[in-house]
Amino acid sequence: MKNIMQLEKDIKFDGSKEELVEVFDLYKLSVLDVQCFKGGIINTSFCLKIEDGSKLVLRVYQNGDKSNDAIENELNFMEEMRISGVPVPLVIANIFDKKLTVFKDSAGMEWRAIIMTFAEGRHLESNDFEIIPEFATYQAKMHLVSSGLNKNLERSNFKTMVDWMDKEFNEIKAKELTKEIFGKVEEIHSDLKRNIELNFDGILALPCGDVHLDYDSDNIIVDNGKIKAILDFDDISNQPFVLDTANSIWWWLFKNKKEDYEKILSNYFESYQKIRNIIEEEYKFLNLFLRMRNLTLICLLYVNISEEINYAEVEKGLILDLFLSALCLRR
Repeated sequence: MKNIMQLEKDIKFDGSKEELVEVFDLYKLSVLDVQCFKGGIINTSFCLKIEDGSKLVLRVYQNGDKSNDAIENELNFMEEMRISGVPVPLVIANIFDKKLTVFKDSAGMEWRAIIMTFAEGRHLESNDFEIIPEFATYQAKMHLVSSGLNKNLERSNFKTMVDWMDKEFNEIKAKELTKEIFGKVEEIHSDLKRNIELNFDGILALPCGDVHLDYDSDNIIVDNGKIKAILDFDDISNQPFVLDTANSIWWWLFKNKKEDYEKILSNYFESYQKIRNIIEEEYKFLNLFLRMRNLTLICLLYVNISEEINYAEVEKGLILDLFLSALCLRR
């Protein structure tokens, strides 16, 4: 799920297909059909049907605070993962041998875009339990590769995750939540803030590097019981690896029943540890990061951007927090 702290400042591309012809020319592509993918919160993506029968994906980045350097870092990160054996789409270079393309719409506004290979399949679903070992293996591999990049980054940008959690919590104050529900959410937020303050230096000392942060559901394409592609690296940030792990595990737990939790956790960590060793200090903060993800997303998804407050999902998150508070994983 996107960190949309700056979304109100951003402008999403909603131009016509004709305005994309300039982009196709920069790749010497004969495009027969263009279909917009639904559901993108920030960027706009299109499926391109090419004259030779193949398909490609065009992504037009929002106009906002993300710099060209940040996008280039994203593309370089994707390439490092791809050459390391992680199933990441290949980003195609234009006629100027550049992966990032700049074009103008009919109003003269500049946009940034990339074109990459298309992956056949469907999105990962929460009952795809047989995929968890491969899911964990690829995440561990991404963390291992990332740890070898930018070795001069000794401390993470963890504060940005705290700021996002605070923003989503503060926004629900203006919503018409029942006093009882708001009180429970407020109590969780206060507890998390105390724990973060007490352990902030220890968190900053955790192994860190660029991580996906949104490695689940719509960002994973599967086919015949295998992961075919990992998508959407535009949220990458220098964060503790175990925080990225927690973000992904949260999705599996929130979307499933409590009787499946043990199976999910054991299958995940058994496979992850075969690729990358999780140290004791990382395990120590796992439940904190899981609870942060839980609070942030129940506020965002089911209160702040929901047309109506989804009390059922908020209650589900509150129940999950009780489990996560007591969770104690060890090597």
